[in-house]
Amino acid sequence: MAEDKVNYAFVKGDPTVSPLLLLHGQGGDENDLLPIGKYLSPNSPMLSIRGRVQEQGMNRYFKHTENGGFDLNDLEQETTWLFSVLNDLCRKFDIDYERFIVIGYSNGANVAARALLTRSDTFHTGIFFHPMALSTVDSKQDLSDVKVWMSHGDQDPIVPAQNFKVLDTYLEEQGADVTIFRHGQSHNLNEEELTNAKSWLAKSGRLADWRRR
Repeated sequence: MAEDKVNYAFVKGDPTVSPLLLLHGQGGDENDLLPIGKYLSPNSPMLSIRGRVQEQGMNRYFKHTENGGFDLNDLEQETTWLFSVLNDLCRKFDIDYERFIVIGYSNGANVAARALLTRSDTFHTGIFFHPMALSTVDSKQDLSDVKVWMSHGDQDPIVPAQNFKVLDTYLEEQGADVTIFRHGQSHNLNEEELTNAKSWLAKSGRLADWRRR
């Protein structure tokens, strides 16, 4: 891995507690979600990787098309890059890849959710703040050992309620255990959902020495 081309942050934490992978929203960077991760699981090791795509000066994990849609070819390429970097950093810091809990917000949550639905080399626990379905999904994955918590705001101008419902359906149809938290606010993170996510994670059984079946 050409580490000089990868922007990331690593917080050592307690190796007996499951590590967190933090994926920021559009315009964020590798430092944005560190306080959120610390709040959700104070003792977890944390790894945060910055998306390498830039649009109008904002960091992202994949490009838009010229007409404003999602560039699915670029999404596939950038997701492959992200997982390659992730595996390299796991070796560098001696992180157990199987135990990752992925914390994603907006653009980062979209990449994580899409990876669950389309890849077999992904993770098994996720907290997705304000995710959306990026396209139809034709592939089938066995998500029977996957637990996901997702939030959506009734006033969210970016993620329509119907789109969020489609994502939930995709995940559940492939066997994932999905918990939904709805609130009356917009696309920004709020204290109510953070509190609920923290409670869910504490009860999930995934912070201890968990392994895939």
